[in-house]
Amino acid sequence: MRDATYPQLWAAVRAARKAGRTLESVKPAADQFQVKHNGDIVTEADRTVEETILAELSGQFPDHTVVSEESAPEFTTKPRWIIDPIDGTTNFLNGIPHYSISIAFEGAGEPDVGIVYHVPSETMYTAIGGGGAYANGQPLSLSATTELSEALIVTGFDTASMQAQEYDHFRTILNVTQGVRRFGSAAGELAMVAAGQFDAFFERQLSVWDTAAGVKIVEEAGGEVTRIKALDGKNSEMVLASNEAIHQDLVALVSAGTVPKRDGQ
Repeated sequence: MRDATYPQLWAAVRAARKAGRTLESVKPAADQFQVKHNGDIVTEADRTVEETILAELSGQFPDHTVVSEESAPEFTTKPRWIIDPIDGTTNFLNGIPHYSISIAFEGAGEPDVGIVYHVPSETMYTAIGGGGAYANGQPLSLSATTELSEALIVTGFDTASMQAQEYDHFRTILNVTQGVRRFGSAAGELAMVAAGQFDAFFERQLSVWDTAAGVKIVEEAGGEVTRIKALDGKNSEMVLASNEAIHQDLVALVSAGTVPKRDGQ
């Protein structure tokens, strides 16, 4: 019955679970990998998991297009699926239990969908446009943190972040918040923001397959997301996601590298 109501949502859930079982059968230590031109790692597991996902989705939606990190990294018309078969490949390869399968659907007149399956913990984060966000069927809610000094931030270090000006901004964030963590799976960490485990996520250079599903989950959980397209022609973007209470302060902080003053300060 529910499949008839939201077929894209439940197709994505089925695809993610099948992909998770496929991934669990792969031995990370024996997996061969290649380093792509941007420094990312791609393994045979990435390709195998992607094939599993595409087989499930194409069987039900043969006319939909696909944007995928491994095989179709180009923008296409809607309706389309946006897939990252393993977000956190380096973690997977080294036996670190933090990696995710990310599947998003962008409709043409149908609700958008976001799925992030955190494989090691078997947590399925789901969201559908206008329908809320859930983890294994339980509603998600963001943290109630209202002060930057109490905020725990999760981030990623990319090339841009290590440049002089951006690194100064990062140090400012580190100095004025509770702390900064880097775990290595943007999709998984966006979902953790939606679940209130982190107060905010920030990274300067991300691709659409890194963020499409996680951003939808944050938004449907009631969070705010700021996305700024890069001007480098690489289809990358900056993403900042948090609860509503601290979002504008964080936007000002990462934009100018200074903490905005409140009334009375």
